[in-house]
Amino acid sequence: MASAGGRGRSRLRATARLAGWAAAAGWLGALLLLAAASCGKRAFLTGFEVTPTPTGGPTPQPGAGLLFATNNADGMLSEFSRDTASGTLTLLGTTAVGAAAGPTGLALTPSNAFLYVVNAGDALVREFAVNPGNGLLTTLGSVSDGAGSAPQNVATDPSGSFLYVTNSGAGGSISEYRIAVGGALVANGKLTGIGLSEPMGIAAAPGAGGAVYVADIGAGAVMSFRIQPGGALTLVSSVPSLGTVKGQPRAVAVDPGGGFVYAADATGVVSVFSVGAGNSLAFAASYPTSSFSNQPFALALADSFAGLFLYTSNQIIDTVSDFVVTTGVLSLQTSVSGLNTPAGIAASPDGNFVYVANKGTGQIVGYSIGAGGAPTSIGAFATENPANPASEPLFVAITR
Repeated sequence: MASAGGRGRSRLRATARLAGWAAAAGWLGALLLLAAASCGKRAFLTGFEVTPTPTGGPTPQPGAGLLFATNNADGMLSEFSRDTASGTLTLLGTTAVGAAAGPTGLALTPSNAFLYVVNAGDALVREFAVNPGNGLLTTLGSVSDGAGSAPQNVATDPSGSFLYVTNSGAGGSISEYRIAVGGALVANGKLTGIGLSEPMGIAAAPGAGGAVYVADIGAGAVMSFRIQPGGALTLVSSVPSLGTVKGQPRAVAVDPGGGFVYAADATGVVSVFSVGAGNSLAFAASYPTSSFSNQPFALALADSFAGLFLYTSNQIIDTVSDFVVTTGVLSLQTSVSGLNTPAGIAASPDGNFVYVANKGTGQIVGYSIGAGGAPTSIGAFATENPANPASEPLFVAITR
């Protein structure tokens, strides 16, 4: 769990946000649309292609939140405005991001200035600038991640200087990029071998941690990498995801204090690792997400005023499980049902809301977080207009 100082900072941030919500009431103006210049679903993305919300739809007020989701089935990126007080979402539009049955992970830089989306179908990484005033996206271009790389997830380091992509194809690799001043990506090397097989989830250590953690479902291990001054990664440790036995880890998250790493394992558990000297990992324990194996797909940590909570999306039984986190120890509390193939999951920066990509219905489902961490539904929001139940949203990113 986060240190006492870290928890205090979390509470101060939450208090500051409460003061800001009054200034964020209401919406400004009509949705600004940009013209599209499309070269086809598999081509280089040359323009901003948007499917608008109804005429007169809102733009986010400066300071309001944004949420983005990848629609894997039809090659689209959805953008929502997020009411930071109520948690409700308003669809602003959709942007083409390459091959259908392709978009997977996405990540924002810590400043929210740039957004990056990977596509497993065409092995490209799309680059966008995010307008801080109205939330509009500007296409910066794309870079090739390498033929057959099948990129899965993406993470930026806390400084916003480097970006890393996990690739499940071609034997498994991690692509390294430098983020230029204008947001363009510059190739900075690619890690192969060193035990990589089919890396999926990836997360960076907070603050000055200087590490990246990867869940490799093919290797059955959770790996720790040190970030070198130039952004290159060096393997520190690789630990079987079930302790002494290889599991099937596919998502990873880091405790706000940096002292623990959590991995969602498709065997039906969340595994916890302590972080030691030099960012080395040591297996601590595994915790079932229900009474039987349910293949948790993803996980998210919510650092709220009420405590630290961990949530998993469970695809086999269509639920979200809720854990209380106490110094790296997980206590299963409740689960919410009514979902349909839940996939990616993310918590809001203040820890008050959790959002799930409900792949089976083409929606993002939002939950408010109660005092004990129990999630309460605030609504289901279609990722496209008109609603497309077959869009298959896969992952979610939220502005900080």
